[in-house]
Amino acid sequence: MAKRENGVEEELMPLRKRPSLRPPQQQVEELPERFKNKIMEMRGTEERLIFKRKLTKSDVDKGASRLSIPMSELLSHSFLTSDEKEKAENLVKEGREGRGLTVQVIDPRLRVWELKLRRVVMEKRETNKGKRGNPSSSYWLGYKWNYVVKTNSLREGNDFQLWSFRSQQKLCLALVLLRGEGRSLGN
Repeated sequence: MAKRENGVEEELMPLRKRPSLRPPQQQVEELPERFKNKIMEMRGTEERLIFKRKLTKSDVDKGASRLSIPMSELLSHSFLTSDEKEKAENLVKEGREGRGLTVQVIDPRLRVWELKLRRVVMEKRETNKGKRGNPSSSYWLGYKWNYVVKTNSLREGNDFQLWSFRSQQKLCLALVLLRGEGRSLGN
């Protein structure tokens, strides 16, 4: 019971927890051995799973030329240093190639690519009632993304995981394609 300003006592209702937006982790995820070996070859450390889902139509669309990583779906937000976050948000550089944070990405065939990681804030469109929703933030992995899609024959609906790791203190990523029950291709 709590007293209000006017002296009336009222019973307080317990607060309800908001449901999590993150998908539940049902099992401990493990990086496939061949990726572990490639990361060791690159002198990588601090491997962690940061994102997993199915590739969408826009992820493999040649015109979009980027992998979209919604921040609300990240399994970990601590994979970037504050300096890296700043670079990922800085879009005012010379030419398209200068935008974002340069990261090395291991593809499903263990090739290493240099891609750009950028943070993008997308405003919601007005509804028929004249209101806008809250903006959403995503990281976009782009610049040469189309080559990764083509080389690996990536398709809409492919299940994948994105892992982060450090090589000589620099952020790197590994794109792991899954097949069936959490098993990676070629493992």
